[in-house]
Amino acid sequence: MKRSLDREAVRSWIAGQRASQARMRSERVRFLASLSQDQALEIYLSLRETSPRTENDRPSPMVMAMRRALARRDNVKTDI
Repeated sequence: MKRSLDREAVRSWIAGQRASQARMRSERVRFLASLSQDQALEIYLSLRETSPRTENDRPSPMVMAMRRALARRDNVKTDI
Protein backbone atom coordinates (compact mmCIF):
# COMPACT_ATOMS: atom_id res chain seq x y z
CA MET A 1 0.00 0.00 0.00
CA LYS A 2 1.66 3.19 -1.21
CA ARG A 3 1.09 6.36 0.81
CA SER A 4 1.72 9.82 -0.54
CA LEU A 5 2.68 12.93 1.33
CA ASP A 6 0.34 15.86 1.65
CA ARG A 7 2.30 18.69 -0.01
CA GLU A 8 0.63 21.42 2.02
CA ALA A 9 1.33 19.59 5.28
CA VAL A 10 4.99 19.21 4.31
CA ARG A 11 5.25 22.88 3.33
CA SER A 12 3.61 23.90 6.58
CA TRP A 13 5.99 21.70 8.56
CA ILE A 14 9.03 23.14 6.75
CA ALA A 15 7.80 26.69 7.40
CA GLY A 16 7.36 25.85 11.07
CA GLN A 17 10.86 24.41 11.24
CA ARG A 18 12.32 27.55 9.66
CA ALA A 19 10.40 29.82 12.04
CA SER A 20 11.55 27.73 14.99
CA GLN A 21 15.15 27.84 13.82
CA ALA A 22 15.02 31.64 13.40
CA ARG A 23 13.53 32.11 16.87
CA MET A 24 16.12 29.85 18.52
CA ARG A 25 18.90 31.73 16.76
CA SER A 26 17.62 35.14 17.87
CA GLU A 27 17.19 33.90 21.46
CA ARG A 28 20.71 32.44 21.41
CA VAL A 29 22.17 35.70 20.09
CA ARG A 30 20.24 37.75 22.67
CA PHE A 31 21.44 35.48 25.48
CA LEU A 32 25.07 35.51 24.38
CA ALA A 33 25.05 39.29 23.90
CA SER A 34 23.73 39.74 27.44
CA LEU A 35 26.67 37.91 29.04
CA SER A 36 29.42 39.79 30.81
CA GLN A 37 33.01 38.92 29.96
CA ASP A 38 33.29 36.99 33.23
CA GLN A 39 30.11 35.01 32.56
CA ALA A 40 31.23 34.22 29.01
CA LEU A 41 34.64 33.10 30.25
CA GLU A 42 33.05 30.91 32.92
CA ILE A 43 30.83 29.21 30.33
CA TYR A 44 33.74 28.81 27.92
CA LEU A 45 35.95 27.24 30.59
CA SER A 46 33.23 24.86 31.76
CA LEU A 47 32.62 23.74 28.17
CA ARG A 48 36.34 23.36 27.65
CA GLU A 49 36.58 21.06 30.67
CA THR A 50 34.08 18.68 29.08
CA SER A 51 35.84 18.55 25.72
CA PRO A 52 38.70 16.17 25.04
CA ARG A 53 42.16 17.64 25.54
CA THR A 54 44.40 18.15 22.57
CA GLU A 55 48.11 18.69 22.25
CA ASN A 56 47.42 22.34 21.51
CA ASP A 57 45.72 23.72 24.63
CA ARG A 58 45.77 27.32 23.43
CA PRO A 59 42.45 29.06 22.74
CA SER A 60 41.21 28.74 19.18
CA PRO A 61 41.88 31.54 16.68
CA MET A 62 38.17 32.38 16.87
CA VAL A 63 38.34 32.86 20.64
CA MET A 64 41.45 35.02 20.28
CA ALA A 65 39.74 37.16 17.63
CA MET A 66 36.71 37.57 19.87
CA ARG A 67 38.93 38.64 22.78
CA ARG A 68 40.66 41.23 20.59
CA ALA A 69 37.30 42.54 19.38
CA LEU A 70 36.02 42.84 22.96
CA ALA A 71 39.20 44.61 24.03
CA ARG A 72 38.85 47.09 21.14
CA ARG A 73 35.20 47.62 22.02
CA ASP A 74 36.09 48.28 25.66
CA ASN A 75 38.81 50.72 24.65
CA VAL A 76 36.37 52.63 22.46
CA LYS A 77 33.84 52.84 25.30
CA THR A 78 36.41 54.20 27.77
CA ASP A 79 37.72 56.77 25.28
CA ILE A 80 34.30 58.36 24.78
